[in-house]
Amino acid sequence: MTEELLRLENVSFGFAGHGSLLRAADLSLAAGEALAVTGPSGCGKSLLARVLCGLPPRRLWWRGRLRWQGRILEPGQEESAAWQAIRGAGVALVPQEPATGLNPVRRVGDQIAEAAALWGQKGISPRTVVLDLLQEVRIPHPRQVARRYAHELSGGMRQRVLLAAALACRPRLLVADEITTALDSPVQRDVLLLVREICRRRGMALLFISHDPDLVAWMTDRAVQIVGGRLREGIYGSGRVGDRAPSAGPQVVAESVAASPVLEATDLHVLHRSGVAAVRGVDLDLRPGEAVGLAGESGSGKTSLARALARQIPLAAGSLRLDAEDFLACRGARLRQARRRIQLLFQDPGGSLNPRLRIGRALQEAGLPASAPVADLLREVDLDPDLQGRYPHQLSGGQRQRVALARALAAEPAVLMADEPTSALDPVSTTRILDLLDRARSRRRLGLLLISHDLGHLLERCDRVLVMLGGVVLEEIPASEGIAARHPYTRALLAALPAALRAHHPGLFYAPSTTPSELPERGRRLSRCPHEPRA
Repeated sequence: MTEELLRLENVSFGFAGHGSLLRAADLSLAAGEALAVTGPSGCGKSLLARVLCGLPPRRLWWRGRLRWQGRILEPGQEESAAWQAIRGAGVALVPQEPATGLNPVRRVGDQIAEAAALWGQKGISPRTVVLDLLQEVRIPHPRQVARRYAHELSGGMRQRVLLAAALACRPRLLVADEITTALDSPVQRDVLLLVREICRRRGMALLFISHDPDLVAWMTDRAVQIVGGRLREGIYGSGRVGDRAPSAGPQVVAESVAASPVLEATDLHVLHRSGVAAVRGVDLDLRPGEAVGLAGESGSGKTSLARALARQIPLAAGSLRLDAEDFLACRGARLRQARRRIQLLFQDPGGSLNPRLRIGRALQEAGLPASAPVADLLREVDLDPDLQGRYPHQLSGGQRQRVALARALAAEPAVLMADEPTSALDPVSTTRILDLLDRARSRRRLGLLLISHDLGHLLERCDRVLVMLGGVVLEEIPASEGIAARHPYTRALLAALPAALRAHHPGLFYAPSTTPSELPERGRRLSRCPHEPRA
């Protein structure tokens, strides 16, 4: 008979003054079993993971009972010896956002070594343990990576480092909380394959939290779903969106062709301190009310280009004009004023919102005019005005992203750059954010630069799309002509679109490499495009 590892008995939780998110939940998990917890954004999936690990957020109440291998764990006693005995060595958590799960001022190798010293094998050199773990999670050049800081690694590499730190504890149960939502498709696949393989090899149980029903079916033995505050077996009403019609074009095409560009870049070059050319010779113009998409894999230069356009990083060469003025010539107060005209919406809203400020205060500090109440701005992004009294950690991922959008709009910008704004969200929240961006662009006549590795979203939402690879724009295509893309790499991205679309174009293909996270040598960059040598 399979050993029962974990059992929840009549567990409920919620935030003080806001009712219950989960009510009277019962759940069991056997040793070596892979169980999924799914549900829409904000339903309490991540909070359930925190409760199971004995790490409930402040102001979260919970009641009920947990049994770990028969031992009873009570709420409110998370610092007791019983809880500490299972935290780490029993249960290890890999969080959704690797940027917030790693200490930014410590080398990643030191952080893994610390976890190994607390919970791992005794009598083995910490350096040996760190290198072995980095090799186990398939990080190339482990000695180099161990000496790096979190910001020097890609998203996929950071997620692997977090996995290595969790494995250092030698847990019986691995809790993986939306670990691939912020990664592009090839990296996502590699990380999930790795997690599944390691769990099977080590005999670990897996609690896999996701909003993606396809990943749930592929990764786990069974699934439960949080629906209306209740925990139910199986996946009900996943709301999976059907395949996109092959002939569909943008929903709305802005009448902005005749307008002068609000932002114009010519022959932009960006060189990182490491010697890697992040952006090479890019031309881009953006008109009021126009939506331009920027597509490409992780590391292709999309974010570097956006930050250069906003003058957040220096240019190596090129010219940049904002409202027909030389943006590069702006200094001092004039530069600060000009920068307010360009607002960025980041991939990780949790990292861009001050955790110590309530939502209302954060919007006021963003420069909200006195004549525009905070409540009106929250309504504009479809949020309840009562949320202005909450802190960012008390909101779901979709709500935090809408707060970040409201903060960007508070500055009354002319240009809004949205860098992977939906990559960490469930399908319902993704649609809502994209609809809000469309609405803000139309109402405020914003120039919108929408950055994504999901070419399908860009084709549906933008007037035209630029495809980047290796810091270069390979081609620019009107969204309505996306299927007729000429470059093989663009066609490879199109191959990731829904099956019904690919069926009409059997020539589309995708050939990812076997080592997508390999570190580049100084001065060069790796790509997953099999055609780049001939591009």
